[in-house]
Amino acid sequence: MSLNLDKTAWKQVALRDVVRHVTDRVDAETSGLERFLAGEHIPSGSLSITDWGVIGHDPIGPMFYKRFKPGHVLYVSRRTYLRKVAVPEFEGITGEKTFVLETLDENVLLQEFLPFILSAERFHAYAIAHSRGSVNPYLNWGELAAYEFALPPLDEQQRLADLLWAVERHRLTAAKSKVSAATAADAYFSEMLARHAAESVPAPDLIDEMTVGVVVKPTQYYTDDQAKGVPALRGLNVLPGRFDLTNLVHFRPESAADLHKSTLREGDVVVIRTGRPGDAAVVPAAIAGYNCIDLIIVRPGQHVDSKFVELFLNSGYGRAQITRRSAGTAQQHFNVGALKKVQIPALPLDAQRVLVSATVEIQSASDRFADELDSLGTVRGSILNTIFGGAE
Repeated sequence: MSLNLDKTAWKQVALRDVVRHVTDRVDAETSGLERFLAGEHIPSGSLSITDWGVIGHDPIGPMFYKRFKPGHVLYVSRRTYLRKVAVPEFEGITGEKTFVLETLDENVLLQEFLPFILSAERFHAYAIAHSRGSVNPYLNWGELAAYEFALPPLDEQQRLADLLWAVERHRLTAAKSKVSAATAADAYFSEMLARHAAESVPAPDLIDEMTVGVVVKPTQYYTDDQAKGVPALRGLNVLPGRFDLTNLVHFRPESAADLHKSTLREGDVVVIRTGRPGDAAVVPAAIAGYNCIDLIIVRPGQHVDSKFVELFLNSGYGRAQITRRSAGTAQQHFNVGALKKVQIPALPLDAQRVLVSATVEIQSASDRFADELDSLGTVRGSILNTIFGGAE
């Protein structure tokens, strides 16, 4: 994409020259405001806020006293690597580690252009590099205010802001459509299962084997030699219906050979035990032979389809049972014993596959929107890099 930018008239400025840090303090209980935003309510990589806490209903910490208004730019200064920048459409309160920002002069910097200055990879690289602390790094106002960038003239800011906000609105629409399609798939699958609830049987009646991956001191098997080591999946690598293989650990080959009980086979279903209990995905041929750590391994028998088991565990229907049988409050835990008590509708194999096929077809719409979101993210990043430059 060519933006036809002529940067000869752009002016080099520091953030402090054009932006104000708003420090309007209020008391949450007496402010009359209804909503507050904590770090978890502000998404990474998206300017739109779709979640919030309710004052007087949800727990709110004592350091939540900063008022924000619609159109303000919020930047979460804690754990800057999360890249949290957002623009609220409502008034509310946020915490001390979230900067509330507005332009000093609309004749110099447009408020609607400001969030994109803080969304560029060049800025994120600066913020991460200048963060303090190791366990929970943060960026203070002095370092943020010192950030320098090239500021376009007003008419150029308007043109670029219009383009970037159009992309942002498209991304929000695609994100909502993705969720709607996924919700429709789950509703369909769960409804079909509910119709056969009377035919349910305990999981062991359908499943040949349920075991657990390495639990005791898995680090004793680790190796840094990724070329020779055998990859091992952990909970962070398993998502509902898919795998994230970007952060794998590896076992020494001789150790992996001894740990054959937890070696994955094509068609196995791996299930998270701790944190997000019940999240499940079918093992494809590409990762057969991997090992796994603290995951339940389900080996379906001849009477049940692997994808059916995956969809069941990830569905609202299955989740209701998993939640009832998960132990713990702060960190929920789901074990093999609990899984064996789960009741699964005993549909004939052909009926399972018909249901799976129909559900996957509905899910494919969600996948298409996910691909669209990825493409829009790439476009957004390319535009921002063209305007502000990439990470230095």
